[in-house]
Amino acid sequence: MRSATLLFCLTILASAQSDRGTISGTVSDPLGPPIAKANVQAKNAKTADVHKAVSAADGRYTLVDLPAGAYDVTVNVPGLKAYERKGVTVEAAKTLSLNIRLEDTTQLGTLGEDPLAIAADARKHAPPSGPTPRTKDGKPDLSGVWWQPVNVDPGKPEFLPWAQALAKERADNNRIDSPQTHCLPAAVLRLGPIYQFVQSKDFLVEISDDDSPGFHQIYLDGRTLPKDPNPQWYGNNVGQWDGDTLVVDRSAFDERVWLDQELHPHTDKLHVTERYRRTDMGHLEIEITVEDPGTLTKPYIIKRISELAPTEQIYEFICGENNTDLPHMHGK
Repeated sequence: MRSATLLFCLTILASAQSDRGTISGTVSDPLGPPIAKANVQAKNAKTADVHKAVSAADGRYTLVDLPAGAYDVTVNVPGLKAYERKGVTVEAAKTLSLNIRLEDTTQLGTLGEDPLAIAADARKHAPPSGPTPRTKDGKPDLSGVWWQPVNVDPGKPEFLPWAQALAKERADNNRIDSPQTHCLPAAVLRLGPIYQFVQSKDFLVEISDDDSPGFHQIYLDGRTLPKDPNPQWYGNNVGQWDGDTLVVDRSAFDERVWLDQELHPHTDKLHVTERYRRTDMGHLEIEITVEDPGTLTKPYIIKRISELAPTEQIYEFICGENNTDLPHMHGK
């Protein structure tokens, strides 16, 4: 009887295992060397279950025990372009080989913006503890220098075919037309590598490192967005308090600015809503809703967290002073 029961259990276990598969491969940087400690994630397109692995010293990773089906595979390494491949098919009882070679961002590995420098910055993170500081009128004080936000939920943007095609064209053309490369402002959703908030009763100034000009004002004086706005690179920005959360409406962006680091465009219908909440002395929660019927099938939401960087400061950045990248930029 015991033998029959054991055989039955082993049969069920083998059957369950035969319904699962594996994704395995290596993660490497743009020049080819392996990347260790890269976080590889596979999200089941049907169930939204997430499976994770970390690459070894030789860059190898293995995602095991995956139910058969389609997966979205992502890898995020600071200083390099985020990797995403949708619809990766996992078959039962089989191992899929998927080698991942990451690409440079628009910084092209510039000294100080390379992965090693960013990793060194990450080791300096030591956000202070304590209660949320407040202004004289009792509002949370968002002032301070902050590290670049970390995405805890990138959302699920669904771009229209023309927007996807243009982003691919820009990537294939080595981002030669990137505004940032030409000393113009960075993408709407880019912030950092460090940034600063300077808060008063009537406005909040946002200053972003490594951007030109790198600052814009968010008005807190009760005004509304203009009915006939003048388009601006950073958009028109007004904020109001919802309890302890600052809600910022942004609209009327210059047509030349890019939407994100993935090179997507936007239209004059773009509306961005940012919600900032300082949960304690050292942390800032950010929720961003992106709406643009001209490029997206529906709005999507990004969730981020920033840590306070009390020992850092933003230095002046004169992009045109020593812009040596541009002569080396080549398209197709």
